[in-house]
Amino acid sequence: MQGFLDRTLLVLGDEGIEALSTPLIAIAGLGGVGGGTFLNLVRSGAKRFRLAENGVFDVPDMNRQAAAFASTLGRPKIEVYEEFARGINPGVELELFPEGLLAGNIERFFEGSDVYVGVIDVEKGADAKAMTPEMLKRFNIPLFSAMVVGFGTMLVAHHPEGMMPDEFWGLVRKRSSRTRFPSFLSRRFGSTVAERVENSFAAGKGPSTSVGGAFAGAVLASEVMAYLLRGTGLVDREAIFAPRFMVVDPMGPTMEVVDVTAH
Repeated sequence: MQGFLDRTLLVLGDEGIEALSTPLIAIAGLGGVGGGTFLNLVRSGAKRFRLAENGVFDVPDMNRQAAAFASTLGRPKIEVYEEFARGINPGVELELFPEGLLAGNIERFFEGSDVYVGVIDVEKGADAKAMTPEMLKRFNIPLFSAMVVGFGTMLVAHHPEGMMPDEFWGLVRKRSSRTRFPSFLSRRFGSTVAERVENSFAAGKGPSTSVGGAFAGAVLASEVMAYLLRGTGLVDREAIFAPRFMVVDPMGPTMEVVDVTAH
């Protein structure tokens, strides 16, 4: 089954495959962004994962989530993604946290990990999210995250020695005239899309599209790869960490790196 990497090997070479297959990647959240990110990384040659997810597939997931089908409705997401990953690479190494990321298991989840992909739903995991900055610093792990915005995505990552999420989002809110979907971010997407995203948040619903989910999963996986491939000669830049963040809007079309501290 290692033949699934034949064409990837032509780009990455042995050194690139080694750089991706050795680190332990911790992913919390296998929803519209996390599930696609996970499968992109598996298909790219990443091999060692910790996965935390306690949800099951339901009908609204089918507009954007990579493993949401009529055949998987009602099944635990972590179980389905395990099957998908082993179907791609039977040698993939998975440590599963089917209870999700919690205050009681967060230290075990982070310890020994090399990268953290944090894509837990906004309304979930408050205790674990509050503890995350301390864990990043203690175990020297970067956090990568992304969100779907209409047809596009916003990616923000945090280096363990750099700006943490609370400070970053505080600056975003400070530079915005509204907070549900901060205007500092919304103006970087189409005005109609931004208005509908704002109205959806106000109504308590999370708006999303298939294209936005696919972009988010691809952009997030590629940024994790950019970080892991440093030193191989395959990437000519550093990973993007806060206060800088990336916006991708295919309907713009726009791909922009923004500094939240710049005036």
